[in-house]
Amino acid sequence: MPQNSSRWNRARTWVVPTGTLLAGAGLGAGAMALWGSADEPVQADRSMEAAGQQTVTVGLETLEESVSASGSLVAVTTDSLAFEASGTVTKVKVEAGDHVEAGDVIARIDTLQLTASLRSAEAELAQAEAKLANLEDADDGSDASEAQIAAAEAQVEVLEESVADAEEAMDDAKLVADISGLVTSQPYEVGDVVSGGGSASSGMGGATTAASTSSSSGVTIVGLDEWTVSVSLSEDEVSQVEEGDQVTFTADDVDGEFFGIVTDIANLPTTTGGSATYAVDLQVTGDVEGLYEGTSVTAEIITLRRVDVLAVPTNAITTADGVSTVTVVDSEGEETAREVTLGETIGSYSEVTDGLEEGEEIVVTVMASGGTDSETSEEGFGQMGGGFPTDGSFPGGGEMPTGGMGGMPGQ
Repeated sequence: MPQNSSRWNRARTWVVPTGTLLAGAGLGAGAMALWGSADEPVQADRSMEAAGQQTVTVGLETLEESVSASGSLVAVTTDSLAFEASGTVTKVKVEAGDHVEAGDVIARIDTLQLTASLRSAEAELAQAEAKLANLEDADDGSDASEAQIAAAEAQVEVLEESVADAEEAMDDAKLVADISGLVTSQPYEVGDVVSGGGSASSGMGGATTAASTSSSSGVTIVGLDEWTVSVSLSEDEVSQVEEGDQVTFTADDVDGEFFGIVTDIANLPTTTGGSATYAVDLQVTGDVEGLYEGTSVTAEIITLRRVDVLAVPTNAITTADGVSTVTVVDSEGEETAREVTLGETIGSYSEVTDGLEEGEEIVVTVMASGGTDSETSEEGFGQMGGGFPTDGSFPGGGEMPTGGMGGMPGQ
């Protein structure tokens, strides 16, 4: 089942200790991750490491909470094609796996019979037009003459439609891509005999074997420019999500993150095994390379974002008798307890609305794991290869959608 997660994103310069893991930093729905820009050095004061404490520099941060889910990419645009005319396939120009542009010819059938039908229709039309012209020349104004002319005009109209149909059938001898994208299915081979409406047979070796190539199983083209993902959320999770919320996607086959928005939330749940879940539709924004139908993705739906918040790790705060304090370290290394006023707590971090200033250093109680886990914790608590962008452009492709986030605080 999807889990809630929270992240602490870098908004301005920050300094954090390395080699340690903040107590409670991995707690369920309140878990937070630290983000910082790739060119900002991470500094640490290890003077208190033996005592299980570290100093951190207070800074303005971006605090986030999110709901995590997974799903598969589905193309917004797909196209299924089959021959509408009858004939034998004479040329195949595209195979499954090829990319096509709108208007590209995929395959052709022979036009011998189609050409003959067109020439016959044109000849009949010419005769009818000549007959009409003769009747009009001989018109003496009588009722009989007018009736003959009217009948001839009607015959010309019928034959004009026949010619138009024959010309359209000639056009149908070419199977043409309606959209640009990736060809995922292409069953036609040279020698296949197709009939209008999509049925086909193989003409190899003089034998005729029925083979279905109806429009539903013929050539399939998947557009590569628009993608959606459907995920399932629990009742508690879906209550936190609104249409328009921003989404961060990751996929094993795609370098970096890409982005999107929540586009639809089901009103009614689906119940399986006594558990109710709600379908939530997400749409990828921007032009992201390397996406394909069926690619598995992980989605972080940002349910809350607080920007430029003066925030500190909650385990740096001591509260007794309703009074909250932090230990401030001055430039001489002297420690002083100072009362602070707290705002919202998001995950393992608390907003400080009064009592601290950006750039001051405070003492944080830390809990370090031993061995490899400790080394891993150091990397997780330190700098994470690039900050969460705020200018609408993102590494790895895609773009953060503009607009609100469903009434999130701080927007």
